[in-house]
Amino acid sequence: MYARLNSAISIVLLCFWPSAAVAQAGASNLWFVRAGATPSFILPVNPFSSVAGQSGAVGWGPGITVEVGRRTDGTKEWHDTYNLPSYGFGISTAAFEDHGQFVRPLEAYGFFSWPFARLSERLSMTSDFGLGLSWNWGTANASTSPAETVLGSNLNARIDWGFYLRYMTTPRTTLYTGLDFTHRSNGGLVQPNQGLNVLGPKVMVQYNFGPEVASFGESRPAPQFHPQWDAVIEASAGLKNVLESTTPLVRQDFGAFDLTAAVRRHFYTFGRIAAGVDVMYDGSTGEYLESDGQMSRADLTQRWTLGTYGGYEHIIGRFSALIDFGYILARAWPNDPLAPSFYERYGWRYQFSDRMFTGLAVRAVHGKKADALEVGVGYRFGPSSVTGR
Repeated sequence: MYARLNSAISIVLLCFWPSAAVAQAGASNLWFVRAGATPSFILPVNPFSSVAGQSGAVGWGPGITVEVGRRTDGTKEWHDTYNLPSYGFGISTAAFEDHGQFVRPLEAYGFFSWPFARLSERLSMTSDFGLGLSWNWGTANASTSPAETVLGSNLNARIDWGFYLRYMTTPRTTLYTGLDFTHRSNGGLVQPNQGLNVLGPKVMVQYNFGPEVASFGESRPAPQFHPQWDAVIEASAGLKNVLESTTPLVRQDFGAFDLTAAVRRHFYTFGRIAAGVDVMYDGSTGEYLESDGQMSRADLTQRWTLGTYGGYEHIIGRFSALIDFGYILARAWPNDPLAPSFYERYGWRYQFSDRMFTGLAVRAVHGKKADALEVGVGYRFGPSSVTGR
């Protein structure tokens, strides 16, 4: 397993080595590589408990990351807006092992690193956000064959968020120390969708192929900003799976649809707050298996819910990351008193133009349990956008 990972790392580094070798002597090369390590501690609820048959069978797992990225140089307005951030691509692995269980997922993701606070010429605080895929979640032990999947699916989404102190030790080397949170789940596409949340300290070392000098010791004027109101409508659709069975013959995907309308306030350079309503369709409403194996569910008119929500959207150029918290006001299906009343939505949006945007989001309940993965398109009403492009 680790031999394959080392080979992949070597290929990635070799792809970037020719350009790095040419510009070693100058400051024009903005590419870098960095590596990190973290002992990640599993937060409740622990999905390994259901696989191992005992509480807390696996409590933590060390992880390593290797990333290739590029620093920004201030040639675009959003570079200065985000204090000369960096972005790139990474691969990682972790090792969860205890009581005969062995899980070593492999992961690939994109990341955005934002130095949001300068503490001195060499020291700053950064927030890193990563989004990608995680696979190889099969478990195996002496009494289990074939392997089971801890998260319900061998392929899962990976969302990572970290806060670090960043210290430039030399113009070519930088040290990061801080706290890292990672969420992994399959987005409700396959059941059971356990979800795994881990938290732990992380240390990273970065090597710049060109010396880093422009981002330190300079005072850059902030782009002019004017708060404004606008409104959006968005339609999104996706699939979900609710049958927690390992038999493929009884698995079935159901459609999910969401129509949302919201009023937003762009209240500072990096973010908006929003309040709105959701009209949601869930094709799995009232679904259950009869004793003869036949599936039943609610009528078409009973699969709708009405909700209201508030949320925050963090702006990164044309991209934005969003998180919403909602409450169900009304249900057309009254026969499930245990259905959760609160829901969450988190994901990404991309602004194609000043008016049109697209989005990818996960609807979740109970904080970490994904309910549906949805892709949508939307339209913005209001004055011309003030997000620096």
